[in-house]
Amino acid sequence: MSRRRRTRPTTRPTAGPDQPESVFTAHDVGDVLAAVPTLFGFRPAESFIAIATYGPRCRFGFSLRLDLPDLDLAGTVADVAVHHLRRQGADGAILLALSEDHERAEAVVRAGLQRLEPDITPVVIAWADGRRYWQPLPGFPRQGIGYEAPAHHEAVVRAVAAGQEILAGRDDLVARFARCSGAVLDRMADVTEGELDRVLQLFGGSLTDSALVGVAVGELDVVLDRALNEQERLSDVEVALVSVWGASVLVRDELMSRINRDTARDWLRVLTDVSGRVVPPFEPSVLCLAGFAAYMTGDGAQAVIALERSLAADPEHVLSQLLMQLIQGGVSPEQYEAMGEMTIVEAQRAEALARQRERSA
Repeated sequence: MSRRRRTRPTTRPTAGPDQPESVFTAHDVGDVLAAVPTLFGFRPAESFIAIATYGPRCRFGFSLRLDLPDLDLAGTVADVAVHHLRRQGADGAILLALSEDHERAEAVVRAGLQRLEPDITPVVIAWADGRRYWQPLPGFPRQGIGYEAPAHHEAVVRAVAAGQEILAGRDDLVARFARCSGAVLDRMADVTEGELDRVLQLFGGSLTDSALVGVAVGELDVVLDRALNEQERLSDVEVALVSVWGASVLVRDELMSRINRDTARDWLRVLTDVSGRVVPPFEPSVLCLAGFAAYMTGDGAQAVIALERSLAADPEHVLSQLLMQLIQGGVSPEQYEAMGEMTIVEAQRAEALARQRERSA
């Protein structure tokens, strides 16, 4: 723990529906390290982590995980992390590097520490290998200090009790948004082709844009209301229905308008399920919506993974590109919603102008 501040960081794991919030107080560096999985939904490895803290109790806020850089890129990665901390108005910061490679971990942590002052107070600055941690403090033991971060640590137990799922690693999170394959792919391809033929017949009726959206919403509301409100899993035909209608930009944008910070958790649950059964060429819109829902819950890790799959299917998918830029630019869901009725394109323009103002200031 940095000797410049004696207060204890607290973290407030995200509460699930109908679950009370749960506050965990970290008493030492080991507790902070044990709480990291609750911030990202998985146990990070080979990572550089920056966490903004706020107020005299050092409440956890904005958090960022970056792949641990090579030695020659330590300063560049530290610049990115501290830039985002400043954009989020952090009072203090926790900087952690998790790796077996002590040299790289120490280098990026020290680079980040150099960039914090004078406006951001170091709260916890450490690098760790899963068994021991080190801090850039005078007289700190060369052998490090041992710590434990078990699966049943208080921070994790509280987060799970509040409805959060914590996976073993980022690969498990990636698998959640993996493409279907084998028999599932064959089955879904057939079902989706049938739905596509049916929908194309409606298009053949010379529907106006407003009429098209009206027909789509009429069909989707029956399906999605049940999935969102009653937590029923969609059938294959219903997944195909969402996939095909979602390929329309007008319909996709209508669905996106319904995803906000109050509804995003339910939308993410449904869209994650659809993501596991959507087939080409309908992946980009579904994965983009899933990424947006994850973003609106504050889960940047899931958002990035979903958007990466969307862009892998279509590198020119504009909405996915813009959402990825918003996330990489450190725009929070609260900031996005504060933009009011602006379109995401306008939001991106506003973000570009804000960056220009920062550079000229």
